[in-house]
Amino acid sequence: MGSSVNITYVNKSMNMDLPNIFIFMKNEIPTFDCLEDGVAWKVIKDVGRESSCQFVFPIDTEVSSSWNGGSCKTNKLPSVIGNKYIVSKDDTGIVITADGSAGNTRSIDVCNNVHVENGISVDLYKDGRIMMSKNIVGYDQKATFVLHPKLYWGIASEIQEGEQLSSAVLDSDHFFEQNLEGVSNVTIALYGNAQDGYQFKIENQQ
Repeated sequence: MGSSVNITYVNKSMNMDLPNIFIFMKNEIPTFDCLEDGVAWKVIKDVGRESSCQFVFPIDTEVSSSWNGGSCKTNKLPSVIGNKYIVSKDDTGIVITADGSAGNTRSIDVCNNVHVENGISVDLYKDGRIMMSKNIVGYDQKATFVLHPKLYWGIASEIQEGEQLSSAVLDSDHFFEQNLEGVSNVTIALYGNAQDGYQFKIENQQ
């Protein structure tokens, strides 16, 4: 995926409950569990039958860190795959800075070099929204993110943007995988009903 992707969602289902559609990304590392660690990057609400919603999935990603239960945060830095970042303390306090290359050319590494209670959390952002998080990164430990150009779509009864999937009320733990490699524009639709279930389908893409 070399550029941002224009995405159109269309509700063609018979779901009378106005489904909450959520979208997230996976951290492609062996220990990542999307039901425990996944974060709802975007939530689409109140889109009725034959109605639609348009949004952009940007190529740009930012990284920041937080501590003290999320009440304190560093600034956001542009994050690049293959780069390493470090959370450290300088004369001004706790900051995040770029620090050379990651251990893998396909990953984003964020190292914790500060002593704070319960460690730090590391967040990746797209379009100003939290896309992925790693909580409780202890001193001298690192958070590693491996991103593939894929989105995952699901349906939830209760969910909020930026919320971990573990705290949401999901209608299913099966998710639709959307590959964005080489895609610039795509329309995805929700089909189905309560009797037969619901399915996401790619209508067209280029």
